[in-house]
Amino acid sequence: MRDRIDQQIIRRLQGEFPLVPAPYRVLAEQIGISEVELLERLQHMKTQGILRKMGAVLQHRVAGFHGNALCCWQVPVDRVECVVAQLVGRPFISHVYLRRPQEQWPYNLYTVFHAHTREECLAQIERMAQELDLAAYRVLFSRKNWKRSQLALLRETSEE
Repeated sequence: MRDRIDQQIIRRLQGEFPLVPAPYRVLAEQIGISEVELLERLQHMKTQGILRKMGAVLQHRVAGFHGNALCCWQVPVDRVECVVAQLVGRPFISHVYLRRPQEQWPYNLYTVFHAHTREECLAQIERMAQELDLAAYRVLFSRKNWKRSQLALLRETSEE
């Protein structure tokens, strides 16, 4: 980040995004800069790796996705890269991440599947298991949607 304006931009982006025809203009006005400057600063943050992406947060249950499961896979280390490449970008998978396996829990790759029903979700997982030639996996369905809160970085303090 370059300065306090960049910090203000990050604070604004962590809040509600204006659902108006010119949202960046609204954000720029709130910060006290031009829309062009805001877009240039966002591009700079992206180029520098400070800002990776911007996107909507889908409330999957409200949107009708009731078959949501964490699938824990046991993938041989020499196949992890290839398997991950085949999972990333699937429209029904929202997360793909690695963890160190434990003695009593040998799973090292985790994916989150979303479908309209549990049955549809299980069918997707079974298709992926066959496609990837993986037999060792566990499916953990969510029972409750816990309130998630986002880490708010660069909070304003009384010193500003």
